Amino acid sequence: MIAEQLRTLELFAEFPNHDIDVLTSVCRTLTFAAESTIIEQGERARAAYVLLGGEVEVIRRLPGGTRTRLGVLQRGAVFGSVALLDGGARAAGCRAASDVLVLEIGSADFQRMCEASTPLGTRFLMLVCRQLVRDLRGTNHRIAELAGLATLTAEDVASSVGGSLL
Repeated sequence: MIAEQLRTLELFAEFPNHDIDVLTSVCRTLTFAAESTIIEQGERARAAYVLLGGEVEVIRRLPGGTRTRLGVLQRGAVFGSVALLDGGARAAGCRAASDVLVLEIGSADFQRMCEASTPLGTRFLMLVCRQLVRDLRGTNHRIAELAGLATLTAEDVASSVGGSLL
């Protein structure tokens, strides 16, 4: 059943059936109820996840304790892989926005897959790299938007807001 769900995801389109079967044999599926914590910011990475169902909020705790929502992940997203790549602490937290089903890839299995000189290891590492590049492009776009906002005058904002209200 999980293998069939992976086969329907665009990220796994290039994976032969055998690789998906191997992947699902070394990973486990987990469910999280809405509002459950999946990843706690600052914790050491134990796993990466593929979102098979539901929505996940990415939340960053700022100095002073305030929290900000960085985004919402949808089915097919890979998350939690950055800390597995560099061995660092989690940069943000992830919380189930609805009931969630994930495929959990433990850090030891992740490391073995990435270091293996097999087609599965290469495919999986490329999958993670593509996801990271998409995230980086999105972040760069957001930074450019915010930089543009910083150069706006109060008059620009007023005319922009006023125009959108008409």
